[in-house]
Amino acid sequence: MAVTASPFAAMTAMGALIAPAQVARIAAAELPGQAAGDYGVPKGLTLRDELARFFRMGQAQWRAFSAAPAPGLDATARFVEALLKDVLGFADIARRSAPIEAGGRSFPVALIAGAVPIAVSPSADPIDRASDALSAIGRRRSAATLVQEYLNAEPGALWGLASNGRCLRLVRDNPSLTRPAFIEFDLAAIFDDEAYADFAALFLLLHRTRFAANDAGCPLELWRTDGAKAGTVARDKLRGGVEAALQLLGQGFLEHPANGTLAERLQTGALPLPDFYAALLRLVYRLIFLLAAEDRNLLHPADAPAQARQLYARGYALGRLRDRAVRRAAWDRHHDAWEGLRVVMDALGRGEPRLGLPALGGLFDRGSLPDLEGAKLSNAKLLEAIYRLAWLREASGPVPVNWRDMESEELGSVYEGLLELVPRLELGGTKFTFATEGAETKGNARKVSGSYYTPDSLVQALLDSALDPLLESTVASAEDPVAALLALRVVDPACGSGHFLLAAARRIAARVAAARTGGCPAGWSRRTKTAGACGQCAT
Repeated sequence: MAVTASPFAAMTAMGALIAPAQVARIAAAELPGQAAGDYGVPKGLTLRDELARFFRMGQAQWRAFSAAPAPGLDATARFVEALLKDVLGFADIARRSAPIEAGGRSFPVALIAGAVPIAVSPSADPIDRASDALSAIGRRRSAATLVQEYLNAEPGALWGLASNGRCLRLVRDNPSLTRPAFIEFDLAAIFDDEAYADFAALFLLLHRTRFAANDAGCPLELWRTDGAKAGTVARDKLRGGVEAALQLLGQGFLEHPANGTLAERLQTGALPLPDFYAALLRLVYRLIFLLAAEDRNLLHPADAPAQARQLYARGYALGRLRDRAVRRAAWDRHHDAWEGLRVVMDALGRGEPRLGLPALGGLFDRGSLPDLEGAKLSNAKLLEAIYRLAWLREASGPVPVNWRDMESEELGSVYEGLLELVPRLELGGTKFTFATEGAETKGNARKVSGSYYTPDSLVQALLDSALDPLLESTVASAEDPVAALLALRVVDPACGSGHFLLAAARRIAARVAAARTGGCPAGWSRRTKTAGACGQCAT
């Protein structure tokens, strides 16, 4: 699990390469192996003093580089080499005069330090866009794709870097064949805007001492493993947070003085408790959808007017309530937060051009929450519920949940836990809670419906045996492989969080990318060393 909004303006994390809570601890130099001596700081000097010195050195190098008109590949490689060598301790860095061969393929990696490859593209080429300067056997690559493919093809390389001079990206061998995972620093923002805290995070995370030839002793790998373990704990905390949010919302609707009719219907059974709980679940699913869609910048269509986006962000975004929820003083008896949320939910049901919101329907169908849409809910209950959904309580303080990079398997695990809950009313029907033990918990929705979370390892095994043979035969027999692949249909009647369907879509997408480019997509990894993910890279 990762941080939704990084506290470092010049750092971007995608795919939870290292758990964001772990990154925050690294940036604060709180982990074992982060003493001054561990970074090669001479005795008598402090890490803080050295950080200040290296920041000024890096800033001077950046200013000289950025002042040059359109630096080409050679100039960019020289800058990256100097920055890594003089500032980040890569004393063993060396220029490559010829591409590196790995897995029977050629990789025009510009620099290498031990087992750490550094792919460089000209400054004018975005790090994710194919560059004419990075081609081998007639195939153009981006710096990010180049280093990822090399790591996936070379067993002796685990971590690497990519840069175009304006940003520096950390990547790792990625055997999951899913979405990209990296941590990237904006060098221009760091040095032009005097973002010293961001530079400190960069230095502490990417210093040469953080990489090692022995994977077992590599601080980056240890941090990643420890962060993954912490992520499991965080997922359990998130599940508890979602349960707490449901209880807070249920109690909030039940106890609000304006909801007397709702409370009476619940207490008399006119409104069955399971129906009330189903409505609460739908409301929580809406909140989770909004948190994820906003953080991924997917809520608005690409052509939504800037003015409408700004109006939504300033007055209606759930992210605004998420930030407000951290302040306990905002947990008052008013209900303006709920009224604003109702506007958003209604807009997503029918569309609202003034906010730039499309008509999604489905989860937001109008009339799907008849018992709640006309009810009142205090800021105290709603904001505390949002707090429990959007923040994790850590010893160092609240850490935001990374809904942007939440994977379907994580959502499935949380959903599975919710099905185990059995709602109940106590204290004469005035308290909404959940049964904790005894006969009441035996007939929960999970057991009745047979709903269980499918681990990723099982999903991948099913795709290996069921989908991959179909993809191979489709590509081999079709005159137009891309059209044939896109015409395939995958059905999962009990799709749940979509874990199986999304994994299948990613595999099909990898084959489409391979067919379109005539090469192997970056997702090919050592997990399939005998045959590349695209079926064209047999070694």
